[in-house]
Amino acid sequence: MATTEEQVKKPGTVSLSAGYRASIPFVLVPRTSITLDSPGTLASMGLQSGVPLTISFPIKGSSKHFPPGNRKCALSWLVSREGKEFSYPVDGEVMMKIQPDGRFEVEVNGKTPIVDVLAQQLIGRGKLGFSLTPDFPHADTVTFKPAVDFNNPCEIHVRLPEKKLLGERITFTPNFGLVFQQAELELRVFESDEGSDEIAATEPRNAFTHTWTPGYFFTLSRSWAIGFTDDSCHQLADVGQEEVGAFEFAWQLWGRHSGGAPTLLLENKNFLTVPRPKLEDFRIEYDPSFEGTWEVSGKISGVSPRAELQIDIALVEPRSKTPLLINHDSAAVRLPLGSDGIFEGYLGERHWLFTRPAAGEFPLAPAFAVLSLPAASRDGKRGPIAAHLDFDDTTFSAFKGHELTWDIDADWVCSREAVETEPRPPRPKRRKSGIITIPAPPANAGDQKGPMTFEEMWNDLCAWEGIVAYMYLDTKGHVTVGAGNLLNTAKDAQALPFQNKDAGRAATPEEIATAFQQVNQMKKGMWFTEYAQRPMIALTDQFIRDLVKKRLDTEFLPVIRETFKPHFDSYPLCVRRALLDIAYNRGAYSFNTKVPELTAAVKARNWTLAASLKCLDHGAEARAQWRKSLFQYAIVVEPPKKS
Repeated sequence: MATTEEQVKKPGTVSLSAGYRASIPFVLVPRTSITLDSPGTLASMGLQSGVPLTISFPIKGSSKHFPPGNRKCALSWLVSREGKEFSYPVDGEVMMKIQPDGRFEVEVNGKTPIVDVLAQQLIGRGKLGFSLTPDFPHADTVTFKPAVDFNNPCEIHVRLPEKKLLGERITFTPNFGLVFQQAELELRVFESDEGSDEIAATEPRNAFTHTWTPGYFFTLSRSWAIGFTDDSCHQLADVGQEEVGAFEFAWQLWGRHSGGAPTLLLENKNFLTVPRPKLEDFRIEYDPSFEGTWEVSGKISGVSPRAELQIDIALVEPRSKTPLLINHDSAAVRLPLGSDGIFEGYLGERHWLFTRPAAGEFPLAPAFAVLSLPAASRDGKRGPIAAHLDFDDTTFSAFKGHELTWDIDADWVCSREAVETEPRPPRPKRRKSGIITIPAPPANAGDQKGPMTFEEMWNDLCAWEGIVAYMYLDTKGHVTVGAGNLLNTAKDAQALPFQNKDAGRAATPEEIATAFQQVNQMKKGMWFTEYAQRPMIALTDQFIRDLVKKRLDTEFLPVIRETFKPHFDSYPLCVRRALLDIAYNRGAYSFNTKVPELTAAVKARNWTLAASLKCLDHGAEARAQWRKSLFQYAIVVEPPKKS
């Protein structure tokens, strides 16, 4: 006889004598159970044939003690590949259609569940399964462990040049299975804004893209010239305004159905690091001749000869009787960059034999030249020079309009004579750089049963703490640096190897103390970049990483392991990540003092209870929701055991 939901919810009472008169109510609930059928032959054949992008995947079975009718449930696809297991919750209205005899089948929006090769990332070799959680009192999650094979080759082989220079060619060779001939696949290469001297873009700026359309012949390779938008070296890629140090490029492969939203299938972070081209020399010399009045010469290193880079040079005569040009385009001379990086040319009025000044005659007023890169232009306007060309700003100066400047969006750079003869405003105290942030890795990231790596811990901390190379004030007004490292006094700061980034040397104790005092006197609650000072006194990226690793190994992980011994390392990875985040955010000893209810739930491996606790709401809302998602995913990885 089937049990109705009303019968399940209706309590009964049993009186027990315990030495005093009382009654204790008990709710008697029949134990529900679900037995899953093996997947249909068609579903298995569909996955193994590697032809359709979407496959019908019937889910049927037998149930006990469920009332007949439609019962809401949660469905997640479980994908095992590359030694890791991933979970993909199914959107839409998921129903168990239960017959009077207990037989059931699952429908999503009234239809048989669909597995999507792109959405569920069924790439390479792996196995597919699923988990089902009925919305019914005391019903457990039932899991069909990944067992249905799939094999959908999806690879991109990258051939790097021997010399990593701007303009050198990189070749991307795809290896896609037949199933992807029905998809639109897009390769994106972008500058990843890594490093504490840069500020990351909200959305990646694509340096290069290529799309393989449905039905395309996939074996064709595609070439890209480093730093440009294609293989032609005509247009430099957009890397933003403030690019510091080297270019760090990453690539991603996205796939989508016709007209659908794209899904990230593959990526390779920092597959290529290329030094930014550097202005080694740039000067003019008074040498009147039939070619011009001023001889200009210089050298730019880090550019491949195949780029055939062009540069624009213009003359600036600040004390000339004619008004200074605001736009130097009309007077610019275009010069080729030689294969050795050298450029030479003439500027100014031509002097024929009968008009040439006498030997030893000098110009009436000093002049200098300005340089720009026409390949950096966008929408008919010149692009920022500092983003594409590195230069020593104590020898050369950015130039904008008709004056020397420190602006990062300046479109010209001056020859060395300008810094020696022309006024320049004081160097700004602050700059818009100095923080590393990345999107928070999802709950299903990593091997849930494997060890927690430093890289996984580092990525979580980058997402929520931010990695700031210079001193700033945290939300409570304390001087902090790196990944939330508190500095109580100037002596604490002086104990760290701060660098004077502007001078290119180690910072002196006096410079460190001054930077500490300046930040300490500022108001709290500002964005990180508002605390950056000139000169920039900052830690190196490598030292910040080393310091984080040392603190994790000696300060946080030992305390967490002691609190949850001996089971901490057996918890799902998502749980260990959540516990580390709480420790880093609230203190290593907070589990017994600030969140004892969470500690009890974790020790009992009750992930459902842990995910529901209010103590997870500490701090920013997005971070709190992320913590909850980690415990919610633990329910999928380690479903509640039947009692």
